[in-house]
Amino acid sequence: MNKKLLAAPHFGSLAILLALTLFPFYMLIVSSLKYTQQAIHNFWGVSFPLHMDNYSVAFKQIGPFIGNTVLISSTIVIGVVLISSLAAYSFVRFDYPGKQLFFVLILSLMMIPGYLILIPQFLLVQKLDMLNTYQGQIFPPMAFGAAMATFLMKTFFEGIPKSLIEAADMEGAGERQIFIKIVIPLSLPIIATVAIINFLAGWNNYIWPLVATNGDSVKPVILALSTITGNMDQGVGVKLAGYIISSIPLLLLFVVATKPFISGVTSGAVKG
Repeated sequence: MNKKLLAAPHFGSLAILLALTLFPFYMLIVSSLKYTQQAIHNFWGVSFPLHMDNYSVAFKQIGPFIGNTVLISSTIVIGVVLISSLAAYSFVRFDYPGKQLFFVLILSLMMIPGYLILIPQFLLVQKLDMLNTYQGQIFPPMAFGAAMATFLMKTFFEGIPKSLIEAADMEGAGERQIFIKIVIPLSLPIIATVAIINFLAGWNNYIWPLVATNGDSVKPVILALSTITGNMDQGVGVKLAGYIISSIPLLLLFVVATKPFISGVTSGAVKG
């Protein structure tokens, strides 16, 4: 009983923090189902009828751009995972002049704020004639994300038992076979972590697409959200519905990948 009484303030504090965290999401969902007059007369609560047509109107306006963002974010993930896994494997498996210097240079890229290289990055993409293209939205974030991904994967690869790789060497396996058949299968948690981090970064990237695109053909959904409009009756409910629709892929990703993500994040903390 005493333990329960002692724990009560802690649970109470957690409950308050949880309520404060979830309340904005509650308001977002409730407001997305209202027309303007309903929001005026009943701002905080649920108001009937629920106007699901806000969602259909919003989806018609941002649906194509969701496909653009899925393509851009997925390609960034594939590129980052491929580049960083190969780079990390080379740091762990091979000795060559300047290896430590190269790794320090890669780590230093993590210290550079993205805004600092925004203008040079724009000029480079402009010179390569990649403005307003998918490539222009993919390659710079891919290069930026590969630095941290290489660090995370190198740390994880170093924890793989060397006896497994030595046994594969003795059996005559080449580096490609060791990498594909041993290292990659054992590294799925960290690969999932890197994939999720970079997918979220690509999906939520606002500044770079705003700078690098100016047309609707390759515009990501995060830019399209600002252009959602409804009629006078619908008000901001349509725009809020668009925000919810655009977040659904991220929610699905969270549901599917929570377990491997947590496993990858915590893997470095339990190494002996």
